[in-house]
Amino acid sequence: MTDNSDRFDLGRRPVLGGLAGVLATGAAGSAAAGGDDYHNESNETADDPVNEPPEAVPDEFENDIAILNYALTLEYLEAVFYTRGIRNIDEAALEQLGPEGAPVVNRLRVVRDHEITHVETLAETIEALGGDPVSSPEFDFGTAVRDPAEFVATAAALEDIGVSAYAGAAPSIENAALIPPALSIHSVEARHASYLRELSGEIGFPMAFDQPRSRSEVLELASGFIVE
Repeated sequence: MTDNSDRFDLGRRPVLGGLAGVLATGAAGSAAAGGDDYHNESNETADDPVNEPPEAVPDEFENDIAILNYALTLEYLEAVFYTRGIRNIDEAALEQLGPEGAPVVNRLRVVRDHEITHVETLAETIEALGGDPVSSPEFDFGTAVRDPAEFVATAAALEDIGVSAYAGAAPSIENAALIPPALSIHSVEARHASYLRELSGEIGFPMAFDQPRSRSEVLELASGFIVE
């Protein structure tokens, strides 16, 4: 059963163009370098494409409002996900996922509040530019907002998607004034991703380069949480 009783009001404006998310990361490899100062200990060869900086993804946006609404939708996704998970899961179970004494729940609350702030800021920016912010879709996260380990693993995956989405969409922004705020959200999402990866038992920064994702790639990944 879908739980839609979230603690903050995201509004119910008309949805423009399906899911949206300008978030992030996907992967690339370790840096290859010669010389005596350092060397690449990766198992990948130096000419492997993942060891090179990525190329830009296709521009699939009509204008800056479409980019902002794309980002807003994925911020809705994250904000609702953290709100439900933190509300549903026992705090003691979440605390056990980190080192003894680590303030895991407080850190997760900070991440949740960041995502809510991103939602509010993006919506305000769209309105200031004369656009209509998209409404929040209905989400169903299943057991990911009830099982502690699944919650953290899913959170890490969503943050990675967010990072790659912002990286993919940012080069298509036409209004230069929007780029610094977009990049500031992108870097915070990357910090979230690193923290959540570490909680999941993975290295928080596995690659030298992150791959951007196109809008269609991001929507495909995120669509499993959208209730049509």
